[in-house]
Amino acid sequence: MSRKRYARLAGPALATLLIFSIVHSVHGQQGAAPGGTMPGMEMPKPADAPTAKSPLAGYAEVGIGQEVQQRIGVVLGSVEETPLTMTVRTVGIVRPNETKVAHIHLKTEGWVEKLFVSFTGQQVKAGDPMLSIYSPAFYTAQRELLSALRSAGAGIGDQQTVVETARQRLDLWDVPRDEIEALVKTGKPGKTLILRSPISGTVLEKKAFEGQYVMPQGELYVVADLSTVWLQAKIFEYELPHINVGMPATVSFPALPTRKFTGKVVFIDPVVDEMSRSVQVRVELLNPDGEFKPGMFGNILITDAMGSGLTVPISAVIRTGERDIAFRAVSEDRFVPVQVKISSLQFGDRFQILDGLKAGDKVVTSANFLIDSESRLQAGGGSMAGMPGMGGSGTAGDKKPAAKQEDKDGTAAKQGGDHSGAKH
Repeated sequence: MSRKRYARLAGPALATLLIFSIVHSVHGQQGAAPGGTMPGMEMPKPADAPTAKSPLAGYAEVGIGQEVQQRIGVVLGSVEETPLTMTVRTVGIVRPNETKVAHIHLKTEGWVEKLFVSFTGQQVKAGDPMLSIYSPAFYTAQRELLSALRSAGAGIGDQQTVVETARQRLDLWDVPRDEIEALVKTGKPGKTLILRSPISGTVLEKKAFEGQYVMPQGELYVVADLSTVWLQAKIFEYELPHINVGMPATVSFPALPTRKFTGKVVFIDPVVDEMSRSVQVRVELLNPDGEFKPGMFGNILITDAMGSGLTVPISAVIRTGERDIAFRAVSEDRFVPVQVKISSLQFGDRFQILDGLKAGDKVVTSANFLIDSESRLQAGGGSMAGMPGMGGSGTAGDKKPAAKQEDKDGTAAKQGGDHSGAKH
């Protein structure tokens, strides 16, 4: 036999050996039952006595005594009407709220003279100075405004338009109104332009340093308001029907293990990732105390209440690939195989039953694979105890007549040999 063929046969053989070893241990303590069945498991009598037939092809109703049930660990569960709550669990990463992030650039050019915000993570308020620069263009714009004001005061031509243009240029450079008014009153142009923070928040990035020559396209700071943060997560495609914008989400963090927080789903990506079959989901969290830091991991739990329905423990259903089987207890020691139809969703540790069982039915939730094996074997005319050496059909008990016949044949042959010798 080739190695590959041996490997294919070894797996089923070992599984069968395990089942029969369990049965043999029961036989060793209790003795073989008549008819070649497991002790306590009685196959419906094929004789004249009427027996209950299994409604499922390829399966037979199985009887198991109470003592054997205890030995093999039979446990029963109930078919119950329970709430159908779909639970979606995922992991998210804390990100800044993108609607509250400011990327700070200079709108002119010049040399950085002084940094007021000198390190990443520094807290700033709206209007706080961040740096000052020496800008020849800024100095020239101030001189132009003062010159236009003097010309307008002297009544030289129509200088009002020039004044407004010069003032608007300083406005576009984000020069505060109070500084412009101070310039008009004093008549003295400033040497440096101060760049101020447009929002209150935390400095996430700092790219400026003293003496640096900066231009409008160069980013100097990134400031984020972290009073609200986003938790970016992914859910699988089949979970999409159970997630909607506005749904509450329960969030927990490994860094804060004793606390739970409530967020809200604010965005669901309209595109499914083809490789992972997942979708980006965004949960928003209030963060007034700054407890949630960008980059932290959080566990997200979203529940979708779908009414109520009949459910059974997951372990009660044997999924063969072609059909789903459960063993219903019709009495204390008899079990009938039933084909059931279950929902494609899993509700916690239970399956929803769509057909095959009714509320209040008792089903096997443990040791049902042993019962399944016995049911199939009995339906085929045998049983787990009906193997050679186990005291059933095809056992040593059946071989004794053959042995006697063999002795008779041997005796006859011997006698025949003696007669032939006598004859000769």
